[in-house]
Amino acid sequence: MDVFELARRYHDELGIKEPSMATMAAEFFDDLGLKVAEFLQSEGYAILNTKFVDYDKSLVLDVTKGEKRFEVTLRKS
Repeated sequence: MDVFELARRYHDELGIKEPSMATMAAEFFDDLGLKVAEFLQSEGYAILNTKFVDYDKSLVLDVTKGEKRFEVTLRKS
């Protein structure tokens, strides 16, 4: 899958609105962010929000399950 198709999936499935940010997520994390989100959803978690921290290293998934809320961070090393 090319980076632009991955960027569309990051936009559609994780709600990353800004096209350049979705493309950056696809370039940095390939399909890892999508697979993590898919796993979390299969376990009953809902993804509320996504954001970047440090703009070039960390993608944060804000998730919830029941009353509990978590942040899952993918960090490029």
